[in-house]
Amino acid sequence: MTKMSKPLSSRWLVWLFFLSGMAAIIYQIAWQRVLFTSFGVNIESVTIIVSVFMFGLGVGSLLGGQLSKKYFDTLPHIFLILEIVIGAFGLISMPLIKWVTLGTLHMPLLVLPLVIFGILAVPTMAMGATLPILVAYLHRKTHLVGQSVSTLYSMNTLGSALSCFLTVIVLFRFLNLSTTILFAALINFTVGYLVFRYMRELKKAGAAP
Repeated sequence: MTKMSKPLSSRWLVWLFFLSGMAAIIYQIAWQRVLFTSFGVNIESVTIIVSVFMFGLGVGSLLGGQLSKKYFDTLPHIFLILEIVIGAFGLISMPLIKWVTLGTLHMPLLVLPLVIFGILAVPTMAMGATLPILVAYLHRKTHLVGQSVSTLYSMNTLGSALSCFLTVIVLFRFLNLSTTILFAALINFTVGYLVFRYMRELKKAGAAP
């Protein structure tokens, strides 16, 4: 096994998707807590926040499917960009959410979904787009679409499950909300760097990304 064989393996990206899933759940839990301080903790706000988050993931998944067809030859590049976008939003998310919610604090409850979606549209759609992007890429490498979907989804779910315990038991116990979100952003930037390294090693080896 050569020194470069590990980053050259497309299976390496599966573990990066595991980390991406961890970051996504940290964001969801932390952003919910921030929004709860503005809109209160009741069944209406909980339902709206979770629904908007899932709606963004669903729209992002559809968008990712279209991108995977249109930019089939640059899928790792798109995944890299998505991770950087998510991490960059994470850096500004706390002051942005507080600023927007302060301006809409006394608006009717019916406006709440639009406000939350307006805040979280970009990161949640970027998160949702990562799965179809990587599925298309691994399918191109392995020609096994079922295996690609099941492997990525299971690893992302495993990362999300682990992240629930990590966030509540460890991060919220020792870090404040701002630092917790910065930790998630660091995960995204780390994933982005490792994808960049993966593409660079492919280029050195003369292989197609």
